[in-house]
Amino acid sequence: MTRALPVLAALTALAGCMPAAVPTSQAGLDRAVAAGAPQAVYDAFPAQLFAAHSEICSRPGEEVVRPTPTEIRCEMLLPVEMTGGLILEFDGTVEDLPRMIIGFVAQESADGGWLVTSDNYIRVPQRAGGVREVRLPDPRMRATMEELFAVSGGRPI
Repeated sequence: MTRALPVLAALTALAGCMPAAVPTSQAGLDRAVAAGAPQAVYDAFPAQLFAAHSEICSRPGEEVVRPTPTEIRCEMLLPVEMTGGLILEFDGTVEDLPRMIIGFVAQESADGGWLVTSDNYIRVPQRAGGVREVRLPDPRMRATMEELFAVSGGRPI
């Protein structure tokens, strides 16, 4: 794991600068929250946040994935060196390359507002099958997400 730290730090810095769709499972969302995922409360569905995320995720190697009306992800291919390092470190495969995922999941609350969780991780498809989600807390990424929440009408919590 120590070899992966410089690679993962570079990936989170890359994401801070800023493809069949499967909805985020509750377990995946719980892992994100447990890892300190940024969250915000909105008075109404965060349409502005979702629209901006779709527009930003438009460079080559990036794909907007919208598995449900309340979830959006930008799935990004990574530079060759990082991809190779992740495949080696996490027993990945070259048939399905690792991707950086920057996503948002909105959940309607009992009071009519919306709780939005920023779900950011590196997805590494495994050689033996399945997928490994690599999540590392990053204060810069958290600050970026909280700023994005505030600019789009949310109240970071």
